This record gives sequence, C-alpha cells and structure tokens, in this order.
Amino acid sequence: MMAKKGTFYVGRVLKLGLLNQEMLINAILNPKPIKIRETAWTIIDPQEHNLGPNKFYTGKLTKYAPKGEVTIIDEEKRREALQAEPNLGLASSHFIYIPEHSGIAFLNIYNHIDQKTFTNLFSKIIEETYEGFFVRCEIELISDLKSFAAKLSGLEKIYQIKAKISPPNPLFGPLWAPLKDYLISRNTDRMSISEEAPEKQSILTDIQNIVQQAAEQKEEELYFTDKPIPIGDAAILMAADGYGNGEVKGSQGDELIVIKTSETAKNFIFEKNPDALDLYYKLLPILEEIQKNRHMRH
Repeated sequence: MMAKKGTFYVGRVLKLGLLNQEMLINAILNPKPIKIRETAWTIIDPQEHNLGPNKFYTGKLTKYAPKGEVTIIDEEKRREALQAEPNLGLASSHFIYIPEHSGIAFLNIYNHIDQKTFTNLFSKIIEETYEGFFVRCEIELISDLKSFAAKLSGLEKIYQIKAKISPPNPLFGPLWAPLKDYLISRNTDRMSISEEAPEKQSILTDIQNIVQQAAEQKEEELYFTDKPIPIGDAAILMAADGYGNGEVKGSQGDELIVIKTSETAKNFIFEKNPDALDLYYKLLPILEEIQKNRHMRH
C-alpha cells in the first residue's frame, strides 16, 4: 500500500527584478510549460481560494513526457508492445502559496521532485511565463532555528561564513533590520557575502550564540543586542528566515563540517493529496508562529 502522507517543505517565494505579487499569482494561474531534455514541466490544477479578505493559491508542479510511451499487452501475439502516450504524466507535487507571508509549502516526491528540483523548476516556470523579461523568481527554504542552532553548537572553530540574500517582502526580522535597510537603500536585488579566516584560524564570530538566542525567542520575549549584529552573522539570520541561503564551515575535532541553512528546513507531514483548505490551515499557523516568535513585521 502506498503511503498516504508525505513531507511538505516550507519556504518563501522571492520576487526579484520586475516580478511582483500580481505577476507571480498570474503566472501560477496561467503558467507556461517548460521543456528540459525529454521531459516537460508545468503547473496543473491551479486554483485561487478566497477566505474573506485573504486569498491563497494551490496547484501541482507536474513532470510529464511529451512523447511518452506505455507498455501494453498484445493478447493475440501474447507479447508486450509499446504504445505512444503523448504528455504522459510522471510525477506531481502539491503546493500552496499564501501571499501575505510570501510563504509556500510543497510536497517532496522521492526520486522525482525533491527540494532542489521543486524550487528550481517552479521558479523557472514563473520566469518563462514572462519570457525571462527582467523577472527573477527564487524559493528559499525557511530554517528551523532550533535545529540550525543545534548543528552550529557542535562547531569548535568556524572558518567560513557565506550567504546570498535578497530584500525581504513583505516581512523582516529586527535582528537583521539594518542589513535589510542597507539593501533597500542601495536598490540591491541580491547580495553575496563571504568571510574566510586566515589559514588554521577561526573567524571572530558569535553566530552560535546569536542563532541560539534567536531560536529561543517567544512572542513575549524579544532577543535584542546593544550593538548591531555583524553583517556576516546578520546575513546568516536573514537567510535562515527565508530570504536567502547561508553556509557555515567549521570543524569539530579533526572533522571538517559544512552546515547549510537549507539543510534544517521547516517541514511537516501531511496528506499527499490534501484538501486545499486543510492544507491552508496546516501551513498558516506555522508561518504565523515564525512571524510571532521571530518578531517579524511589515
């Protein structure tokens, strides 16, 4: 019996270049299929759902074979034969998008549509719908800060901190607000940061404690620092909140360890063929909890 439940990963959709919320939603509802080698990809069953003033969107990222073939049985000749089956469906991943959080959750399909595949192909469909004309779309996963903090705590030395970040829309976190303000003031769509320590030395960073304190925040308990958080550390926090991707390289004993924000992504178990409203009421509290506990605001 096939498992009825699967893992959904949680992220944010970054709208870059000329891409805005209205254009993103239009592309979800009216996607342009794309072809990669012998397979093609599109979004099927796109729907807009209205809940009073709030809206959300669902669909399935689908992989199919334009020139598919299926095996049939020739009863008279008592043998198998191949029969053409145009646009043969291969795999589909359910997703839901909640605009007020720029939040998205999608189903991981083992061996067909993993995290990287979904984020890359969903983004490419959005971009190709507008023929790539000054629009860029990216999905960045939101880190589970407690899991991320636990991994960082094992590092005895930190040799490198790297991050790629984009201005937040619509929510931002107070711990990295100065970095957000800097990106906006410079009219910057994307910023890359890379810090490396001298050979056999460690970067002077408090990133382990900062992430730990951020992870322990609650709605009524705001973690703050007297001094602005250093830019490299702030970029890691920003990436962990879903506005980029980050990487910390260090060591534990003689072992070299690389910890990525994407490896501790928020996720949940849910029905593989979910009811749209049930999926909405599963994802929304997760996004609201992230917003409240990390004190994110518009």
